[in-house]
Amino acid sequence: MLRTLGVLGGMGPLATASFMNQVIALSPAKNDQEHIPMFIRNIPQIPDRTKFLMGIEDENPLFELKKGFKELTSLGVSCIVVPCNTAHYWYDALTKNADVHTISIVKSVIKQVKATNKQRVGILATTATLNMGIYQNTFEQHNIDFIEPNTQQQMAIMDGITAVKAGDLNTGRNLLSKAYESMLAQGADCVLFGCTEIPLVLNKQAKHSPDTCLDTIAILAQECVNWAYANAHQSTLSSVA
Repeated sequence: MLRTLGVLGGMGPLATASFMNQVIALSPAKNDQEHIPMFIRNIPQIPDRTKFLMGIEDENPLFELKKGFKELTSLGVSCIVVPCNTAHYWYDALTKNADVHTISIVKSVIKQVKATNKQRVGILATTATLNMGIYQNTFEQHNIDFIEPNTQQQMAIMDGITAVKAGDLNTGRNLLSKAYESMLAQGADCVLFGCTEIPLVLNKQAKHSPDTCLDTIAILAQECVNWAYANAHQSTLSSVA
């Protein structure tokens, strides 16, 4: 029997929906009953992570993140994931002393980078994710080289992310595609989609050139699928024994 996955989402809603779709698409289910049971908390009213970390707004998102984490735990989920890269600034605070399994999107990405032997990663992410070193610090710990956008490039990336959140996918796709190409031109052998809005519009790049794309939504979804079905296999063995 599959264990239940809890998704602390809403950051943003399109990214949460895409994550759920990818978990379903990646699952080796042959019928409805073999799919992973999920509780999705898609509450978009969590305060803006980037604006708080940039000092633009005073409301700390941690309170609402903890509230959502507690609600999912009370539903009896076996694992909780947060499909938002910037929110992982609070990952340790959220998961400290938690009595439920969690899967980190950052750790999942590092695992993928090492497994595919990538040498130099171009980072596309929110300004807050960059400023807090959410990926850079971890890359350095694992001796992984990386390229950060310059100030002008980062402004365009943020404009692209903001456009996607507003539903203007064409503008977002145009801006973020240019940023992706720029990272490759600067010598990156792959590009990190370090904001879960980015894969929503760089889906063609991920499809046609998967080796150059680190799609954080897809990577996290695959880790959740691996976890769920590994547990199901272990449960089956236990019941047989």
